[in-house]
Amino acid sequence: MLIVNQEVIDPALVEDAFQRIKTQAEMVSQVSCCERDDEFLLQAQDEVIDGILLAQEAERRHQHIADEIFRPAFEMALRQWRENGASWDLIESHRKEIREETLAGLRMETFTRMLFFDLVVPDDGELLAYYNLHQLDYFTPPAVHALHLVRFPDQTQMWADYSLLLNVREIVLAGVEEFSHLAKIHTQKVNQEIDLDWISMERLSHPFESILFSLREGEISPIIHHENALHLVFAYEVKRAEQKPFDALRDEISHKIMLEKKQAILRALASELRAQAVILGSAIEEPNPVEA
Repeated sequence: MLIVNQEVIDPALVEDAFQRIKTQAEMVSQVSCCERDDEFLLQAQDEVIDGILLAQEAERRHQHIADEIFRPAFEMALRQWRENGASWDLIESHRKEIREETLAGLRMETFTRMLFFDLVVPDDGELLAYYNLHQLDYFTPPAVHALHLVRFPDQTQMWADYSLLLNVREIVLAGVEEFSHLAKIHTQKVNQEIDLDWISMERLSHPFESILFSLREGEISPIIHHENALHLVFAYEVKRAEQKPFDALRDEISHKIMLEKKQAILRALASELRAQAVILGSAIEEPNPVEA
């Protein structure tokens, strides 16, 4: 059980944060990250503790919310419940909960507005410096119009299909026949389709894409073994990566800088609050001891 300044924390908050953090990591790496579960759990618990400390501080600083601010927000919350299909009886049974959630939201809005009051919108110099420092974040990814030949070999006797693709590759490299013609003849796709159309770079960690986007226009790939199949791809057309122009990114970069500044302020305050807080227990379950 996790307790922060005498407030018992719902373990579901940590579980939700853990699932989000793990999902984001797996989307980036394109591989399962189960071996990092302990790391993600600790990160999730720290994130929840910081959020609770900030919410407690918001309530301490802004305990009273003026009725003219609270009432419209509360009425809007009730309408949203109704629009989402809740009956009036259900809404009435949760009225206290809705009221407390509305107050908490208004306190946090007031709290953060005061915290961020002195933040200044970045000028052109700051925007340009950020753009130059993070240029790799601002580009149009490359794309390839790819043709594809696939074989599904017997895994115990792969040489027959592998040697066939070797021969296809040699013929194309020698300029004797076009890849499109040979792919149509030899593909084992059910519909005989060889045109993958335009593929934009999304997952460079994927073995197929890491090779595909290294090809020049008119170039054939080496043989790729992936998911129990053998592949050849041909770069029919190529669009190289392009740097996005600074002028088109001003608003996006300004928003990013402001967001990072706000997050830094919240992290710094959470760190100060943590130093004074009484935090007991943990939301992370300890593994059962292994019997000897």
